[in-house]
Amino acid sequence: MNSIFQTKEWEQFKLATGYQKSYWLGDILVLQKDITLGRTMLYSPMVSEAQLAGITNNELGIKDYLEKIKTISKKNKTIFYRLELDIDASKDIEVLRQAQNDKNKPFFTKSFEEMQPEHTLILDLTKSEEEILAQMKQKGRYNIKQAEKHNVTVKKTREIENFYKLYKLTAERQKITFRNRTYFQNLVDLLEPKGYCEVFEASAEGEILATAIVTFYKGRATYMFGSSSRENNKVMAPYKLHFEIIKDAKDRGCSQYDFFGVAPEGKENHPWTGVTTFKEKFGGERAELRGSYDMVLKPFEYKVFKIAEKIRR
Repeated sequence: MNSIFQTKEWEQFKLATGYQKSYWLGDILVLQKDITLGRTMLYSPMVSEAQLAGITNNELGIKDYLEKIKTISKKNKTIFYRLELDIDASKDIEVLRQAQNDKNKPFFTKSFEEMQPEHTLILDLTKSEEEILAQMKQKGRYNIKQAEKHNVTVKKTREIENFYKLYKLTAERQKITFRNRTYFQNLVDLLEPKGYCEVFEASAEGEILATAIVTFYKGRATYMFGSSSRENNKVMAPYKLHFEIIKDAKDRGCSQYDFFGVAPEGKENHPWTGVTTFKEKFGGERAELRGSYDMVLKPFEYKVFKIAEKIRR
């Protein structure tokens, strides 16, 4: 199953928010971005197992595919090509190891950073509403009930004003970098008309307390972005918000709700520990993806870029 990240709409979104060019090799999207000193990187986001297998099942074999990547790279002074795999970590990727260079070494090396989360939490939406509640942690069910007692209501909207206000306040409070408003406006404007995106708002007594941007594609609902107020924490608005999103996703026929990003197990000091604790109260199953692999085209410049990125982050 291809992901939302491999659609024409996502391509348009990325071209509107920082990427300069795009290519389709077979049915795989390749994005191009300027990075430093006139150099570029290429990136294929969240490629599915079916897409990867498709390379070897038609005239565009893996070696031909990589030759086309190299041709694009030469024209654009590309340092590396990042192939991101939306494939379970337990599955083999022999198709990549089949591609060898002249020195008989693999083209691909594991990326030094991830663009999308490698670890996530998936909720099975094929279960009944009662079964979904039953598999939640007791505190999750309790917090949903608390929100309902406080008359928290949830609505869908195309507007991002309330989302962005809370998002920016959260980022400033945590002293982390944040995206500009235009980024989210483009996301909603390009995906919502196709039914691929929705903004949700939870409120009580006329005050917006929690918001979320969720995508819907081929049976998977994905929690992309969220924000919440520190005011009225006892109202538990985020719990009611996500429970209503879960019900909405079921009504759309989705079989999965992807909470999209949790801390790896055993990493107690991970930056995502707090949000992971929240997400895990809804139950679900952990999933680990293969993640990103880099085809290094300019080794020295790649090493310099890698060091610069680690310093920047």
